[in-house]
Amino acid sequence: MRVLDGPDKINMTYEPLYERFEVLAAGGTRLGVKFIRSGFLAQGDRPELFFFEINGEEAVVGISGASLARFESGRHRLSREQKIDVAGRWLKRQMEAGKPLNSGSLYIQDDELANLAIELNFTQ
Repeated sequence: MRVLDGPDKINMTYEPLYERFEVLAAGGTRLGVKFIRSGFLAQGDRPELFFFEINGEEAVVGISGASLARFESGRHRLSREQKIDVAGRWLKRQMEAGKPLNSGSLYIQDDELANLAIELNFTQ
């Protein structure tokens, strides 16, 4: 949870939606998902990485650093909690579609990032 202070000192709390959630996987199995930690890769375009546990297994969702910079240009920066929600929403969508949980299907770039931000109402 993050407290945001505005110019009038009004506290607004952003409650993350995807730190813990359940997914009805493509095969009909209900799976529990939990956010574990985040970090970034210090190479390439410096993607941000979000680690989730799915029934004891670990999955990593990456957000392209270059795509994130382009998205945030002219907008406010996404908070850590908002990035967790972007990654968690993408992971849920991919699991529901039966996609493999690998870097090919769990890496978020320009169009996906913009669409997820719209879905989650992070477009200000």
